[in-house]
Amino acid sequence: MSAETEAHAEGEASSEADATSATDAASATEAGDAADASGEAGAPTGRGRAGRVIAGLVIVALLVATCVLGYLLWQEQRQDALRQSAADEASRLVVQLATYDHTDVDGHLDSVVSEATPGFAERYTEVSEGLRELLASGEGTSSGTVVNAATESVDGDTAVVLVFLDQQVTNVTVPDGRVDSSRMLVTVQRDGDRWLLDDAQLI
Repeated sequence: MSAETEAHAEGEASSEADATSATDAASATEAGDAADASGEAGAPTGRGRAGRVIAGLVIVALLVATCVLGYLLWQEQRQDALRQSAADEASRLVVQLATYDHTDVDGHLDSVVSEATPGFAERYTEVSEGLRELLASGEGTSSGTVVNAATESVDGDTAVVLVFLDQQVTNVTVPDGRVDSSRMLVTVQRDGDRWLLDDAQLI
């Protein structure tokens, strides 16, 4: 082989080696870039998961807070409704108690007793005989009207209501009638879905 041929072969081998080196360098660079890209892509993924977890916890906390506030609001509304119901029923029962006619004492007694607790019913029945004689001899009548009422307290199934009462009274002494105004503390007791009269005291 001539020196010229050998030099040419060596030149081609050197070119191929240089090309191979360049190719390997390019591959290494691409691999490094890919690794960097993979690392950069992985970091946001981790942060994204953490963000989703935090967002989920916030949503759960908001739901719990909403449920608690809803329950408290429901309790408050229920308590308000109970207080109003007690005031309304105490007013009605006091009107029933304060309205009577000497011609129908038994009807009055029956209506009061039917919506009273056993204790109050027993006490009222005991005094009804004296009331019967008093009303008959005095030809007494009364018509009660509640001017105002407000629930003082509710404790379990028992409520105490302040009632302002006007009574239009007639009898042999005041045939033209008069108005007696009074204040009463009325205790009512819950029995199922109704209130029963448990006590009524003038104050």
